[in-house]
Amino acid sequence: MIERAVALAILVASGVYLGNAWPLPRGTAARPGAGMFPVAVGLFGMLVALTWLVSALRRAPAAAVPAIPADGFGRVIATGLALVGFCLVLPWLGYAIVAFLFAGVLLRRLGAGWTGALLVAAGSAAGSHYLFAVLLGVPLPRGIWE
Repeated sequence: MIERAVALAILVASGVYLGNAWPLPRGTAARPGAGMFPVAVGLFGMLVALTWLVSALRRAPAAAVPAIPADGFGRVIATGLALVGFCLVLPWLGYAIVAFLFAGVLLRRLGAGWTGALLVAAGSAAGSHYLFAVLLGVPLPRGIWE
């Protein structure tokens, strides 16, 4: 029942968002206006919420609320601490090292083996650095590399 209510609430909220974004000038694909992205976000939100609502209405309501895993709270704390640590050491160590450490520590805490965690951390740090620094030209903190 709660899933249906949340899906319906998100559908309504997306509709209100879309209604507020609709009057903005959308422009063209070559020269997008101020309303192009908000309208796209509103339409996407409505599509996702509608799909979720139809799926929730087709299923029978759950008999009981599933239990939270015993280590669930520890995972939430680990993720929060990793995010805080990421923000605190980013200016000193630089993006590449901190992104690698963040992904590695988080994956290891969430149950990945050392090899998998380190490989995914290296790939995600290199990939995100390439995407943001090289392709998009975002100035990322260099830390000790300066």
